[in-house]
Amino acid sequence: MPHTHQRRRTRRLAVGTVLALGAGLVSAGPVSAANALTAPAALTAPAAARAKPRFDLDGDGRSDRIFRSAATGKLTVGLSRTGTSAPFTMGNNGLNGTHSLEILAAENLWGSPLPEVLTLSSNGALRLHTTTGPTATDPGLVWQGEGWQNYNKVLAPGDLTKDGRQDLLARTPAGTLYLYECKGGGFDHTGPFKTRVAVGGGWQVYDQLVGTNDLDGDAIADLVARTPKGELYFYKGTGSATAPFGNRVLVGGGWQVYNQVIGVDDLNGDGRADLLARTHGGAFYQYLSTGGGKFGARTYAGGGGQNLSYYLGQGGVPAHGKHDLFVVDRTGTAFTYGTLADGRFTAPVPYGGPGENERHWGMTNGHSMDELDKANVLTAYNPSLTSDRGAWLSDSGAFYGYLETLAPGDVTGDGRSDVVGVDAFGNVFLYPGLRFYDPPRVGSAVKVGSAWELDTVVGTGDVTGDGRPDLVSRNGTDLYVHPGTGSATAPFAARVLIGRGWDAYAHLAGPGDMDGDGRSDLVAVTPGGDVYRYSATGLGGTATFAGRVKIASGWKYEHVS
Repeated sequence: MPHTHQRRRTRRLAVGTVLALGAGLVSAGPVSAANALTAPAALTAPAAARAKPRFDLDGDGRSDRIFRSAATGKLTVGLSRTGTSAPFTMGNNGLNGTHSLEILAAENLWGSPLPEVLTLSSNGALRLHTTTGPTATDPGLVWQGEGWQNYNKVLAPGDLTKDGRQDLLARTPAGTLYLYECKGGGFDHTGPFKTRVAVGGGWQVYDQLVGTNDLDGDAIADLVARTPKGELYFYKGTGSATAPFGNRVLVGGGWQVYNQVIGVDDLNGDGRADLLARTHGGAFYQYLSTGGGKFGARTYAGGGGQNLSYYLGQGGVPAHGKHDLFVVDRTGTAFTYGTLADGRFTAPVPYGGPGENERHWGMTNGHSMDELDKANVLTAYNPSLTSDRGAWLSDSGAFYGYLETLAPGDVTGDGRSDVVGVDAFGNVFLYPGLRFYDPPRVGSAVKVGSAWELDTVVGTGDVTGDGRPDLVSRNGTDLYVHPGTGSATAPFAARVLIGRGWDAYAHLAGPGDMDGDGRSDLVAVTPGGDVYRYSATGLGGTATFAGRVKIASGWKYEHVS
């Protein structure tokens, strides 16, 4: 069970100025007028009786929204009272939007009269922040718990135990779901939650878990869960701490057309919470609850969702650490391509300055080695390994001797990103990330595999959707996935065949999550420069990736990672 320590201190920073963008318009970073995210009228309609909101920053009795920009990583809060938006930061100590895998509406865990939020970081820290006012940009850190990287999904569904307080759910990669009941009335050094209670196993069958708040108007929070094939199920809250859900009820199929299903509380003021769902193209649709796991016909609720990398209340396993590609052309000039949440790249941006061409040939792209939700570029052109955020390994390991040097993420499950080296003989070495180093560093090499048959290996991140980073390799024509296990001594399971015919590609690369569903995708480039995206499905085996989609052409790059 995650252990905790208390930090009884709060901080007060200057209150941010509200950025007025016009009624009903919410900004999520730089977007074009055509792609602006527009809130549905129901989000700003007067409220009658309604489910209690989980995040009401402006105090009008309606839920407010937090978004993260895919372009900048910055957070924005949309205020229902005025229909305007403002920057939303998470205070000092690096607790900003780019550090947080998840942001959870905490309602009133601390006992302050104002809304609170929980943030979950890639190193496994769960932090509780208090807010300071209707336009607050200064949440104060009041508690921190460690070890939450043991879960691949943490969600705040509302009050599950009918005591009027917010509770927490957490799922392990193996599929066990746990309930953390709020203590209430303040808390001691052990934190705001009681000892966890196992809800049950088998929850790994869902790729999205959505804490919905009260869907049926009985003052008890509910849950919806989606399978990778698109079946959505409703779990009615019972009010019991030991058996918090009744038997599941099928809502319907076809929900795979959405990359995120989102719990947004009560949209129309009828006392029942509702859902939003985002398509792969960035369109939002609202589903108004009619009770009992049933919803009215969907209605269009705005566009621009492709510009968002996070929406408060979304159900997918959070993606972290890499959302771009690093390329080098024939002259040695390097560029990076960012990704949107609809499977497309942004325009290329030059990387580095004049005179650095020789260094670029020894570089490759990997998932972040620190908490930042941004890729790190590795340089391995001498016996040391460095990154664009500082040296990780200064004097051990001949990194230039590897066929590939990869940073796929937290391989060992200890909350620190690791480095993997694969030599020309198929020997695999793990360099575990070390805790409490800034900038991050890795330890000495540990051999974790031998005689892997491959000509290419890619550190894709989490392809399977269980929250653990995987590897993808090619041996001639055959493509394989090596599922992550979370073990420090055997971090990858036996390879599983994905398919054949992959020798048609000159480059294979892992850009991270390109299509906004939380799973890492694959990019393949033909010798002629055509670029294809293979979206991860969460289904495994030969169904690991969906059919290819052409997304670019004319790529004449010598290196793609």
